[in-house]
Amino acid sequence: MNTDIHSPAHSPADVAHSSRSLWSLSAYRNWFIADTADVFAVSLRTFAIPLIGLALSGSAFISGLLVTIEAAIGLVLMSIGGAIADRHDRRWLMILLGLVGMVLSMSATVLLAFGMMNAALFMLFVIMFAVMNGLLGPSNDAMLKSIVPMERFAKAQAIREARESCVELSGGAIGGLLYRIAGWCPFLASTVLYLAAALTALALSRKTTVAAESGPADQQIASDPTMDSSFLAQFLEGWRWTLTRRTVLAAIVQGAVINVACYGSIIGVQIMLASRGTDAALIGMVGTSTGIAALIGSLAASWLVDHIPTGKLIMLTFGVFTVAMIPLLFTDSYGVIVVCMVMASLLFPALNAGELGFIYGRTPDDMQGRVSTVFETAIGIPGALTPALVGWLLQTPGLGFRAVMILVVACAGLGLLLACVTPTRNIPLPSQWEHAEL
Repeated sequence: MNTDIHSPAHSPADVAHSSRSLWSLSAYRNWFIADTADVFAVSLRTFAIPLIGLALSGSAFISGLLVTIEAAIGLVLMSIGGAIADRHDRRWLMILLGLVGMVLSMSATVLLAFGMMNAALFMLFVIMFAVMNGLLGPSNDAMLKSIVPMERFAKAQAIREARESCVELSGGAIGGLLYRIAGWCPFLASTVLYLAAALTALALSRKTTVAAESGPADQQIASDPTMDSSFLAQFLEGWRWTLTRRTVLAAIVQGAVINVACYGSIIGVQIMLASRGTDAALIGMVGTSTGIAALIGSLAASWLVDHIPTGKLIMLTFGVFTVAMIPLLFTDSYGVIVVCMVMASLLFPALNAGELGFIYGRTPDDMQGRVSTVFETAIGIPGALTPALVGWLLQTPGLGFRAVMILVVACAGLGLLLACVTPTRNIPLPSQWEHAEL
């Protein structure tokens, strides 16, 4: 066997070590195209589901229920999907995600175009999409660690944050344009996107080798996707491993608290503005403004992560968010709302790039699917309950919107306090992540 270090037969991770740009890696480019196609298809579907649900049922309640069903099922199945991603070939799972998404989208397109869809059948499609995303979606995230080594994870996460901001900005506008043409057009576009995702996933290398894990022994995992342990054992192992890492557990608690604050501010502003008769275009402009702020923040994320230790960046982000929300305790002026929401959104892309880059970069490859989905599920549960709480608080006599903002500021302040006293404060710059405790 030739062990010469200058041999041209290097793994993708070895190439990433020596490459100055992630875009020079064909595996990364193919993964990025496949992942982006999937994300954009989800964005179009998310936009279209409540509108089509309302058109088919004539009920705003059914329309909202469809969104809740998709989110809840996806959240519940996500951690199971993470275990599947760690147990099976992630490339084939990505291909299967694209093929199943294409078939479901094409079927929905045909039924809608020929007037054969009703509310009950559409709900079944929503459930099938949610099951697909929950069980197969985590393979995309898990695959990234097989392509990008730890020291490049922050850069990869920063690129993803920029991509997410672009999708957030364009998804609604493109979805709205397609829906105006015909209600089935967003699903037709999703069919093409899922086909592109399947084809680019098919172009990924059959074998990917990650950079060797060099962390302390207690951060390694004996688990092997090919070993003869049961699915349930591996599923439970993912929860146990994730929740026994001090830094990860601290990040989960902080994220859950801040998620309540973020969802509370967004949903509270939307419902409050709608209830007082604000033009729908102006309500939409709040989201567009925060999307632009997030895009600006994502463009600066890579520089911020490289120059500010991630622990300090987390504290700075939570501090800015808390300060930005305080004025809304005293006013519900539209102009002030836009300014505050823009300020609150600026640093979150850098926080996500740094914190998620550290956590997933330090996670062993065979635990990627389980850790990422346990992390997202644990953080997402409180956020999923927040809209109902916000609706109840808005009806509080004499307080209304102020009651929502009291909740938001309290959660933001608690998140900031936790960031200052828990192990996340010690996360260093990316160049030192390899030696930091997870």
